[in-house]
Amino acid sequence: MPAKWHKYSYSAQLEERRAYVTVIVFVIVLLVAFNVVNANLVTIYSIRSDAMEPTLASHDAVVTTPLYNPRETERDGLSLFLPSSRGDLVVLSPAYYDPPSFPARLFRAFVSFVTFQRVRPFQEGEFPGEKPTIRRLLAYPGDSLYMKDYTLYIRPSGSAHYLTEYELTDVSYDVTLDPLPDGWGDDLPFSASFGEITLGEDEYFVLCDNRRVTSDARVWGPVPSSRIRGKAVLRYWPFAGFGTL
Repeated sequence: MPAKWHKYSYSAQLEERRAYVTVIVFVIVLLVAFNVVNANLVTIYSIRSDAMEPTLASHDAVVTTPLYNPRETERDGLSLFLPSSRGDLVVLSPAYYDPPSFPARLFRAFVSFVTFQRVRPFQEGEFPGEKPTIRRLLAYPGDSLYMKDYTLYIRPSGSAHYLTEYELTDVSYDVTLDPLPDGWGDDLPFSASFGEITLGEDEYFVLCDNRRVTSDARVWGPVPSSRIRGKAVLRYWPFAGFGTL
């Protein structure tokens, strides 16, 4: 508590005001820096579903970067963007989401910053299609593909032969399977197979690793590049699973 004589000293009052202003400016600078980094360099997501098991479990936390371009499949000279490859874990923007107003976004950024992202008001909804999702990118525009027994077969654009997703991807991963009931044919919904399709211009095919969950391109259809907002690069929680993705 300041000494009583402070209220009679103009210089002491001025010094206190400067200290308050310094703290306020410091917090504002930190908030702006946090939002610049969060929007342009790295973003943290907490997984809230089992759609990507066994790769990512519910309550895992990952670091993603928006510096990712699905159209850029190889590095061409100097580029700020990470090149895209089959098997990448990509962040998809919500299909049905009405973004909050600028004041609401600013308030959310401030609360998120001071609570270390534990509280995020005006966040995307909790229903399917209203929040970002992470899925595995497996096929690009011009590819032909079909699924048999939960395995995706892909004929890359310009190729004459089909190969499995595991043969074409640059990363190793496992998928979670669930045998279908007896008599569940390929013509029924949510089956383990579908017929051949060819992706059009700006169409990308993404799948869950947990193939029992059908909240992916099997139901939505291919997604455009505009919905691919980044790539998951690192899991930092739990610490036992810390590592690149």
